[in-house]
Amino acid sequence: MIIVASLIVAISTLRQPLSPGVSAQERLRIVIEEVQLPVAVYDAYGHFDPTLTIDDLLVLENGTRQEVRSVRHVPAKAVLLLDTGGELNSAKNIRTTRAIAKNLVATLSDQDEISVLQFNDRVELLQDWTNDFEQVSRTLDTKLLSGKRARLSEGLIAAVSQFGELRTINRHLVLITDGVETPISKFAETEVLKHLRATNIVVHVISYKGVSQEAMTNNKSILRKRNKSITPDDVVNSLPDDPGFDQLRDLHKPGGIIADVDIDRQRNVREYERAMMQSQSHLYSLTNETGGHMWLPDSVSEIIANGADVARQIDSQYIVTYRPKQAVASATEGELRRIDVVSRRVGLYVLSRRHYFIPANRPLQNEE
Repeated sequence: MIIVASLIVAISTLRQPLSPGVSAQERLRIVIEEVQLPVAVYDAYGHFDPTLTIDDLLVLENGTRQEVRSVRHVPAKAVLLLDTGGELNSAKNIRTTRAIAKNLVATLSDQDEISVLQFNDRVELLQDWTNDFEQVSRTLDTKLLSGKRARLSEGLIAAVSQFGELRTINRHLVLITDGVETPISKFAETEVLKHLRATNIVVHVISYKGVSQEAMTNNKSILRKRNKSITPDDVVNSLPDDPGFDQLRDLHKPGGIIADVDIDRQRNVREYERAMMQSQSHLYSLTNETGGHMWLPDSVSEIIANGADVARQIDSQYIVTYRPKQAVASATEGELRRIDVVSRRVGLYVLSRRHYFIPANRPLQNEE
């Protein structure tokens, strides 16, 4: 099995038994290629349709119709990548991120497996692969920590690496973020997103952009509402139950009006807001190309509810297979192939990736 961009192409070889006088080099080898394409399927009400058949789909590769050989619904493996850094966006906080993630976990099928990473000043694996969702919930309750930086590029690389050599073909990456990497950089123009496009991982993004508009406007004002301190909640909650620490607890709470005359900070806030706006188009393109979805809610209640929406989309995924009429083995390295999946049944809606690349190395495996 080899991975081609966001798809998996399985190449197997069949060997004929050796006849007397026939050398091993003369043995006939037959190469069979199969593209395994993740496709999300919904009915007219936006719910998973469990009745999909081969005849319901039309698959085109570079405009040429392909023969669909199978459709099957298989359990998913999903990495949750949680952005818990970046002090300039007060709307992006651990409480909300935790609520989103827990809602997602609670809605997933119990046959799925999940892994959790967070990124702030560093990238950290919080929970390795498991289908013990109660354990995942406990991890989310106890291990999320905030930081000043948001190392988004490193987080994406770590999330892809988390899949390792797993042979599962239903793989998802769920990113909860405002899309800004701090220190601010043009991460979306680096090789990181290109690498993601060249995997068979379906990417979903729950974006803090809409929820953050009011907070960013407030942060740009000279006179603004005082948010709580950047000290992690866990640190404040661990203070001794003693009146002598009440002042520290009060200082951690939001409230009041402050005058911000820090010119550097004002400039940093404006740059942060521009970076957040620019990142959305790149993240949208990534989800669109990989067959995922991007959510841009306007309220906290909506962004928390989106966690369940992501889980439902993950569990609406089928794996559709076809044998490409244009052989992969003879293709040019880096060749781009366009994929179109069309519903042939009224009331059936499909979502799939848009293309895949032919990799530089296509080793043959499963040789007997």
